[in-house]
Amino acid sequence: MANVIAKVGVYGDIHLNSKNYGAHRDYPKESLEYFSKITEVTRTKQLTHLIGLGDFSFGRFHSLEYRLAIERNLEEQYKLTNGNRFEIRGNHDEAGYGFTERDYYIEKGLLRPSTNLTLGNVNISMVDYGKHETTDVKIDNDDNHFNIILAHDFFKFSTSQVANYGKAIELDNFTRWFGVDYIALGHVHKIMKFKGHIFKDGLAREVVVDYLGCMTRPSYRDGHMDENGQVLIFTVYDDGSLDVDTEIIPLWSLDESFNLEVKQKQQQKKEEKAARVDISDVVKQLDAHDRSVGNPEDIINTMTDVDEKYKAKAIELLKNALA
Repeated sequence: MANVIAKVGVYGDIHLNSKNYGAHRDYPKESLEYFSKITEVTRTKQLTHLIGLGDFSFGRFHSLEYRLAIERNLEEQYKLTNGNRFEIRGNHDEAGYGFTERDYYIEKGLLRPSTNLTLGNVNISMVDYGKHETTDVKIDNDDNHFNIILAHDFFKFSTSQVANYGKAIELDNFTRWFGVDYIALGHVHKIMKFKGHIFKDGLAREVVVDYLGCMTRPSYRDGHMDENGQVLIFTVYDDGSLDVDTEIIPLWSLDESFNLEVKQKQQQKKEEKAARVDISDVVKQLDAHDRSVGNPEDIINTMTDVDEKYKAKAIELLKNALA
């Protein structure tokens, strides 16, 4: 029977913050709960490695109580994994004011920066935000190895049917990563998974691309919210086999997590603003027109440089006034 060499847990952006954020009812409490769930998964699944995909925090923590709770989780995660606790640098882990929280905990020794690992026949390469062109990745392009890349950026294939999450890096001809089997990504906050091919020298290699999402769901987008978070787990065996599993972490319901009443009011105001019709141009032209030519409704309809919706509204108001 095969023995386990390693169990590697990977989670997406966690965006820890001790202040309330966006339309959340209690962002500090919610983010701390999810971070504690990651610790629980590390313990119950007996993970030997735990890797975050970047964006460890939104700015610096401002509450000592919050910091203490995060540090207790980090200390337990570090202990459970014997120090194999890594965090990729995301775009929010960079700041002009000095240390970010990720930097601070790397300095304290509770987090380790991106590196490359070889566990049995599995290669794992960690790539910081914006460093895909310069980071050396470990890829053995043969039938005996399984190559994994963990990164923080928006990658897709030219044929990928995904929403626009900014400027994408296309993988089709990104030959530096030819031979990779699995790419797990942060940065995009929506869970999604698809396949494609990287081409080199007339050869094609199929790749799985897996976005792990963001449990803390910093921003609310109606119809685009995940209801569960996940921790991706790679189990490496000494016979060369590999299991890829996903541990589901239930998230707070949307009405528990977000102040939907505020979001609804904001949406209502937006719709009301969009529905307002500026008919000032119609009034000006009508006022300047020779009224002996025809009735006002006909005059409005013959205006060629006014949007149809403005003309329709002007006619509606005219009829109401004459009623």
